[in-house]
Amino acid sequence: MYAVIMAGGKGTRFWPRSREKRPKQLLNIVGRRSMLQQTIARIGNLLPVENVLVVAGEAHGEELRRQLAELPAENVFLEPVGRNTAACIGLAALLVQHRDPSAVMVVLPADHLIADEDLFLSTLRAAVAMARKQPALITLGIRPVSAETGYGYIEAGDQVHKVQEHRFYKVTSFHEKPDVERAKDYLEKDNFFWNSGMFVWQAEAILAEMKNYLPGLYTDLHRLRPFLDTDGLDQEINQIYPELESISIDYGVMEKADNVLMVPADFGWNDLGSWASMAQIWPRDDQGNAHQGEIMAMESRGNVVFAQQKLCVLLGVDDLIVVDTQDALLVCPVNRAQDIGKILDLMKQRGVEEYF
Repeated sequence: MYAVIMAGGKGTRFWPRSREKRPKQLLNIVGRRSMLQQTIARIGNLLPVENVLVVAGEAHGEELRRQLAELPAENVFLEPVGRNTAACIGLAALLVQHRDPSAVMVVLPADHLIADEDLFLSTLRAAVAMARKQPALITLGIRPVSAETGYGYIEAGDQVHKVQEHRFYKVTSFHEKPDVERAKDYLEKDNFFWNSGMFVWQAEAILAEMKNYLPGLYTDLHRLRPFLDTDGLDQEINQIYPELESISIDYGVMEKADNVLMVPADFGWNDLGSWASMAQIWPRDDQGNAHQGEIMAMESRGNVVFAQQKLCVLLGVDDLIVVDTQDALLVCPVNRAQDIGKILDLMKQRGVEEYF
């Protein structure tokens, strides 16, 4: 068994803490260790560290290796340019298959928060056991607790298997991020789940499906085969990657394949998608203000504050995000948290590169 950690995100919605050279997954957003370090530590009882592969951006290589000194250097792969999740997963699947043709691989984003780690590992073990039995593509579906419009949804059909207490369902369809009314409708039904972006499958199985549904990407990635586990691999990745198709594994494969299974996951998942999500994580004062750092609030409710360098005083304001760092201050409504990346686009247009 192998684990593949996708650590190539930019983390733009966590600006100004998250920057191009130190994105969200390399920061200690929750706890003392970075999100990436927590992700790898979480699976420490599942498999040996030499079976953990990390795919990340080239700009983060130095910091990534510093944080993951225990990981073999040959298990870290750097993308010269981002090409979405299908390319990342395809590259990792080639490497896993090269090292063990019959191996099952667990694919995990580097920046998720898991509350119940024992249940998380139990769910993964059940999914791995299922993947060893058949060439299915298995995804973990999160049981929704609110009408969330920021996630894609998985529609589950009939139960087809059971491993211990974990039930596996045939996936009927995937649904894009809904509007509020549709999200409310999904919440009322018992067969709709949030799409977690976590997967389990045989390396051979996902490569076969990529050959069917992403033949161009599959062919391009296979140009790397002669260089796998050689000193020339990094150079070949740098040459080939800019030419690769940029597409998500969900859109490119999962939504089209007919052998997709889902196992419900109820282990307290949060993808920490924006500063607004910290309202569910950080401690709150008596007025419902979530914060890290010292705050003083008067007639102010529902704010999310990161201010570890100085006292933050709130007076008569509600539902704001306030993030204070050494060189930048962000203030925006909580309901605009998903739009923070647009500010970076504006900064690039104006050439304010020192804040990227």
